[in-house]
Amino acid sequence: MEQAFRQVSEEFDLVCYIAEGEQRGKFLHRPPQGEARLIEKPNEYRDLSLEQRPVILKIHGAVQREADSERDSYVITEDHYIDYLTHTDLSSLIPVKLVAKLHNSHFLFLGYSLRDWNLRVILHRIWRDQKLTWNSWAIQMNPEPLDQEFWRKRNVEIFNVSLEEYIAELDKQLLAFLARGPA
Repeated sequence: MEQAFRQVSEEFDLVCYIAEGEQRGKFLHRPPQGEARLIEKPNEYRDLSLEQRPVILKIHGAVQREADSERDSYVITEDHYIDYLTHTDLSSLIPVKLVAKLHNSHFLFLGYSLRDWNLRVILHRIWRDQKLTWNSWAIQMNPEPLDQEFWRKRNVEIFNVSLEEYIAELDKQLLAFLARGPA
């Protein structure tokens, strides 16, 4: 997603979870210009404006492809997840405006299964037991009955197609939309 924004010269803010080191368990804000800033007090953090530009939130950390790989910090193993989820309350680590936006947004899940316990825990931390009130979608090929039930409980519509098929059709639709021009 970051690459797509950069290709069209669209500014965005990046908020990433820090999985390693002394700041482990906090989030880092990288604005389009300037230095990255540690989000020390999420409830008081004001340097993020959802009205000014898009925000990309990486709740599992990030790989720094263009930068030094020493700065890579991400949750990947089951032990990472256990540590992450038992010591982290996302709603108290992410800036309040961003948490509010998560409660009132559409979601598109690409290739996720709610059989993955770690995703269910993260979603539960964000939404608790509430169903999503905004239309949301999951792209999942041949979802099993258990997946269908998990998505249904969250009020998420499943599209039974492969990610490749979905992306190809999305690309086709976007090109057609762009070819039509402004309405």
